[in-house]
Amino acid sequence: MSRTVIARRYANALFELAREKGELDRVEQELNQVVETLERTPELQEWLAAPAVDVERKKALVAEQFQALSDWTKNLFFLLLDRGRQGLISRIAEEYKHLADEARGVAEAVVTSAFPLTEKEKEELAAVFQDRLGKKLRITNVVDSDLLGGLIVQIGDRLYDGSLKTKLIRFRQKLTGSRVG
Repeated sequence: MSRTVIARRYANALFELAREKGELDRVEQELNQVVETLERTPELQEWLAAPAVDVERKKALVAEQFQALSDWTKNLFFLLLDRGRQGLISRIAEEYKHLADEARGVAEAVVTSAFPLTEKEKEELAAVFQDRLGKKLRITNVVDSDLLGGLIVQIGDRLYDGSLKTKLIRFRQKLTGSRVG
C-alpha cells in the first residue's frame, strides 16, 4: 500500500474526530506546528526514526516537546511512533488540510502570471472563481515571465489557461492549419 494511501487513512480518521469535536482548525494548526518543528530540527526526526531508541522514550519526548497538543493529535503521533510511521506526519498534515479545506468550502488555487499579482487582483480573481466553483479560493501566485501576459489558474485538477503565450500558440496552429494548397 502506498504511503499516500496510508497517510490519507490516518488523516481521514483524525479529520472525522476533529469535525465531530468541532476542532478542525485547532487540529490543523497542531499538525502544522509538528511538521514545522520536525522540519526545523532534522536531528529530532532522525532520533524519532531510529529503531534503536525505545518507543516509550520517543513518546515521552513527544509529550514533553508538544505539551500543548490536543489529545487527538498527540494520540495520532503516538500511534505513528508505535507503528514506525512517524515519517508520514507531513503527508498526513497535507491530506488533513485538503479534507478540512473541503469541509470549509475552500479550494487552493495556483495562479501563474507574468508579473506578481496585487492583493486587489487576487481578491478580484478569487471572486470570479468563487462564483464559478461555489468555493472560496486561497491563491498562491507563481511568476513565470515566459507567459508574456494573461494567467494560468490551476484549481485541483482543473486548469484555466488564459495566457497570452497559449493564445499565440493556438492562433499559430489555426493559421498553419488553414493554409490553402
